[in-house]
Amino acid sequence: MSNVNPPMDLATPKGIVAFLESTDFASVVAIPITGGYGNYVFRVALKKPYQGRETLVVKHGKPYIPGNENFKFAVERQAYEVAAMKHVHTWLSQLDHFSVVTVPAIHLYDATANVIIMDDCGAYTKTLKQSTLDGLPSLEVAQQIGTALGDFLARLHSWGSADQEGLKYFDGNQQARSLSAWATYGRLVSTLKGEDEGIASLKSPTLDVSADQLQTIGELAKQTTEEMMKTYETLVMGDFWPGNFLLDFSPDGEAIKRIYIVDWELVRPGIAGLDVGQFLAEMHLLRRFHPHCAESSSAVISAFQKAYASTRGDVPQEVARKAMVHVGAHLVAWTPRIDRGTREKTREVVHEGVEYLLSGSGAERQDTTWQAFGNTV
Repeated sequence: MSNVNPPMDLATPKGIVAFLESTDFASVVAIPITGGYGNYVFRVALKKPYQGRETLVVKHGKPYIPGNENFKFAVERQAYEVAAMKHVHTWLSQLDHFSVVTVPAIHLYDATANVIIMDDCGAYTKTLKQSTLDGLPSLEVAQQIGTALGDFLARLHSWGSADQEGLKYFDGNQQARSLSAWATYGRLVSTLKGEDEGIASLKSPTLDVSADQLQTIGELAKQTTEEMMKTYETLVMGDFWPGNFLLDFSPDGEAIKRIYIVDWELVRPGIAGLDVGQFLAEMHLLRRFHPHCAESSSAVISAFQKAYASTRGDVPQEVARKAMVHVGAHLVAWTPRIDRGTREKTREVVHEGVEYLLSGSGAERQDTTWQAFGNTV
């Protein structure tokens, strides 16, 4: 397919259908899938089944973020995403037990057209974020989800730390290192000082953070950024948040059949605690801004923490500390940039993030904070 000249814009359904016409993936229709930020994604209905599949997902990338051509996002990201998904898929197939968590199988990667074709997880799957907002069927299901994700991530981090060949290859994804560091730690101080545009909730007045506290947070951000840019601690997924987990429920809705993890473009050698912290922070935001989600979100968080600790043989002190610091960084950098709730609630949650940052900036243990987090509302 790489020698095919795309006849139309692959950011459109019509362009996708035309592009696929002369291939094994010729399709009747392409339907945009919303919810992502970095690519153009479509579900295609095939004219003829492909390996027993009647639908597939097509992902097209451009060298920028959809809707913002000034935000550059190199298309080489797709090569690392495909490699990661294949790598993880093979690893999971070799485990001595069945994992509810998996990744979609890749059927084609066209580096010229910047197209990935992968399994369709199902038209009725929903992200963990949306499922939580809609209401999970029960606390038991919430615990199943948390346990499965915690076990998966712990195994990924344990396996990834010893996978020297994989770490070396994915170190080529330098864009993932720099973008991830900038997006959170590169904006902490400017966010708190009210210098960034489009964050009215933290201006007039700015948040009550002292100069000494800003200096401490700035030093922490600098140290973490430097570590993110050079660490070989383990292989991290890089974007481990509830919007990237697609849930497939049993017919009666009382159990999880599968959890598919998608969007691996930020995979890289990284800090284990940051994968953990991003997930905890995003689940925490659900319970803070959507009270009806509080109980189920806490159940997911608590089960996740217990499973991660159990599978890794307890959580190393530094992983727990960095996870809770990253919870704070995520709450500060991301809460005011997405319209979640009232100005007052936004400022309250950002200030909570400041407290996590300051608490984790010293040498004291984070055991109490880590253990209490699952029950925090």
